[in-house]
Parts: sequence; structure tokens; C-alpha cells
Amino acid sequence: MSKPFHVAIVGGGLCGLSLAIALAKRNISYTLYESRASFTEIGAGINLGPNTVQTLDLIDSKLGEAVHELATRNVDQDVWMQIRFGAATDNFKDAEFITNLMAPPTGNMTVHRNDLLQILANQIQPDRAVFNKKLTGLEQSDQDVTLHFADGTQGTASIVVACDGVHSAARKTLFGADSPTSMPQYSGMGAFRAIIDKQALTDAIGAEMASTSQIHVNRDAYLIMYPIERGKSVNVGLWTWWKGPWEQKEWVLPSQGKAMREKFAHFGPVVHQIMNLMPDPPFFGTFYHASQPASLFNNRVCIIGDAAHSMPPHQGAGAGQAMEDAYVMAEVLRGIDNQNPTSAHIHAAFQGYEAVRRPRSQRILETSVENAHVWTEFWRPDVTDQDVQEFVDRLNRRFRSIWNVDIAAEAKKACDVMHELQGSIVDV
Repeated sequence: MSKPFHVAIVGGGLCGLSLAIALAKRNISYTLYESRASFTEIGAGINLGPNTVQTLDLIDSKLGEAVHELATRNVDQDVWMQIRFGAATDNFKDAEFITNLMAPPTGNMTVHRNDLLQILANQIQPDRAVFNKKLTGLEQSDQDVTLHFADGTQGTASIVVACDGVHSAARKTLFGADSPTSMPQYSGMGAFRAIIDKQALTDAIGAEMASTSQIHVNRDAYLIMYPIERGKSVNVGLWTWWKGPWEQKEWVLPSQGKAMREKFAHFGPVVHQIMNLMPDPPFFGTFYHASQPASLFNNRVCIIGDAAHSMPPHQGAGAGQAMEDAYVMAEVLRGIDNQNPTSAHIHAAFQGYEAVRRPRSQRILETSVENAHVWTEFWRPDVTDQDVQEFVDRLNRRFRSIWNVDIAAEAKKACDVMHELQGSIVDV
């Protein structure tokens, strides 16, 4: 006799909390296990494009409303990023306008990671979350999964959905701690990061650029910046190639102002004015899952979000993919019989999820890796108007494939695959 269906969520970041909210809205029982003492996120600003906002609204309409109230937006609210030259060429001036990447109806909605996390956390019933639970192992049977934690305790659930990020303990448990598939790889690139006072930036480079999300492209490097905190501050990242291998234990190198000025010496006056406002920033190395497993699930355990497909942030797409994962997963899990959650039906649900989510998330991971080269290899001294038009067309094709998607229709496809597989199951 099967036990009632119960989901264990591992990881209380943006993905895990989104999944918890989606499950609760669909009356699916769950427990969320978080390794830290509270819900926290590392990082400053986060970009939410049209697909992400649509997904949050599908998870729970209250989330969509809350994000609209919280987010900082560009003056033209359909603009995602304004693209400019990072230095003068033979035919174009420093910081000369290239194009506006348009992402209607949301444009670039930016929020602080922890602010978004708190919006999500406030929707969680307190008794559904358990803290200080660092996963150390998973033990599967025909009926359930036992979770083992570092404090010696255990938990049991019908299935485990692991949302425990780029350092995923669940991924290591499934595929082996020493496997290249389990370990995030250094991307060869990183960013000097700082949060700058908006008024100081306006005084330095003018109101238009300080108030609108920007990418300034140059040889081997680019700048990205966007307003946060309702326009009080601007999040700045100066991205450049940084030769590996990465031998430090930590992913952050403090006090790298000298290296920043050397790496960005070839940029024009506008970027130098911005660097003057960030005298000694840290450098953040970027890591991602370069090697992928044959499947995202094994029996009753599935990895989603950054645990499944962590990606470099060169398209601002990682958080959106995690939200899409959470929504589609909740939709397929709704198709499992709460009172008789058989292994065959669970496999069908995971297969339906993977059939839809894996191709899209993997494609966006790959294009995110590629986009580092798109941003850093366009600039040449002899760049022409035709080169600019081809560059703009390429950007529009890339980003529209991310933003212009019907997430509800994607979830229906996953459910259709699941139902077709369930229909072929012969219960014994």
C-alpha cells in the first residue's frame, strides 16, 4: 500500500520557494529543507524578463502583482537593455547608441535578490520549511526516498525535487561527488561588481545612461548596468575574460581595482567615469555545469533550476529558467494520484517534465555560454553600419527565443507526455 503523496524540496532559494508556492496552490503536500538557518540569497540585482514575470504570475497571481510593485523599470518600460559602443571606432563614437533590445510588455524588471526571496518566503507556511538541513545522502526504495542530513536526522518523502543550486548536493549524490557531471566548471570569465549611487552616476555620465539598463561592448570585455532599489542605486558588472584554471577555494577575489583598470584600460571615457565610482571592487568568477547527465532524474529524485543547468549570466536568463522549471514541475506533479503515487506514474511525470524542460533549458544554457563571445567579439575599429545591423538582428533572434514563449502551453505539453505515458502503464 502506497503512502500519501508527499514532496521533499531540497533548497530554499528562488527556485525551491517558487516550487513550494506552486505545489501549495495545487494542494500538493511538501516539506522544504534548507541548509542555512534562514532563507537567504547571494548577489545583488536580478533581471526579470517577460517569460519570468509570466511564469511567476502562473505560479501565483499574487507573485506577479508583488513583482510589479517591487521592480525597478526603465523609463521606456518595454526596453530590456540599451546597447552602446564601449569605445570609439573609426565610424562610431564612444558610448554611441547601437539599439534598444525591446522586451514588451515588461522590459527589464530588476529587483534585489533578497527582496524577491522575501516576497516568495512570505507565501510559505512556516511549518512547511525546515532549516539547518544540509543534505548528505539520498536512499531510494520502491515506496519512497529517505533524505539524510549532516545533523544526523532524516526525512522521508514520495519524491525529492532538488533545487539546491550550482553546488547541488543532490546532483553529487545522484552522479557521484567526483564526477565532472557533478562539478561546476570555471567559465573563463568573471566580473568586477559594485552597486553605485544613482545620483553620483548621473552626475558622471548623464541621466539617460544612468536611468536605463545598459550594455557597453568592446574587445574582450563588456559592461552591464541597471537601476535597482527603485532607482536609488545602479548595479554594475564589468565582465572580462580571466585566464584559468581557477585555483582559489572561493569564487570571489576581494579588492581588484588595479586589475579592473588594467583589464578595461581600452574602454572609452564613459566607462572610465563609471570605474571612478567603483575604486576597488571584488572580482567574481563565474561557474556553470558544462557537463550534463543523460537524464535529470533517477527513479524518485529530480534536479531542477541551477542544480540542473546553472549557466553564465550573459543573457540574464538563469533565474527565469529556474522559475519555469518550478511551474512545469508543479503542473506535472498535479497529475499524480495523491493516495497511490506509484513509481511508474512518478516516472511518467518526470519524463513529461524532462521532455519539455530539458531541451529549452539546455539550449538557453548553451546560448548563455555563447553570448559571452557575442558581447566581447563584436567590437572592431573598422566596424560598419552593416556589421551593426547584423549584430542587432542576431541579438533580437537570441533574446526573443528566450522571452517569447507560452509557458502555460509548455506545461500542457509536459502534462500531455505524462498522460500518454501513464495511459500505457499496466498496474500489477
